[in-house]
Amino acid sequence: MRKKAFFITLLLISLTFLVNHIVKAEELNIKVMELKTNKVISESQSSLELDKEGKKAIKSIKKITVEANPLPNEGYLFKLTFTKPVKVKNKWFNDIISEVILICDSTHAKEGKIVLYTDENTPMFFDIEYEFTILSEKLNIK
Repeated sequence: MRKKAFFITLLLISLTFLVNHIVKAEELNIKVMELKTNKVISESQSSLELDKEGKKAIKSIKKITVEANPLPNEGYLFKLTFTKPVKVKNKWFNDIISEVILICDSTHAKEGKIVLYTDENTPMFFDIEYEFTILSEKLNIK
């Protein structure tokens, strides 16, 4: 009788972990916010294709942002969560990250900002030269 109770308890614990894992896998990890309205306009799941775009944006870093307010009045903010953590190493940043925030100014389609967080959760803003139209098309943003 004890073996049955132990087996049932073990089965219930296993099912609980499985359900939690499935729910986390279905979370929407990519969000797009319109800066003018401050509303999330699109959500989707992380993918290897979107990981590539995030890595391209990281590679396009040109310098540290020196503006007091790096957010434009109009444009989009893309929050990309990677499927696997990414090592970023350049002359300004050396850490492993799991997400990036890309800031697209509506008036400059090939320029923007990127936010990387250190392991102490400190944001660092960088200027990038990145073509946002590809990412926008993949996320159905016009």
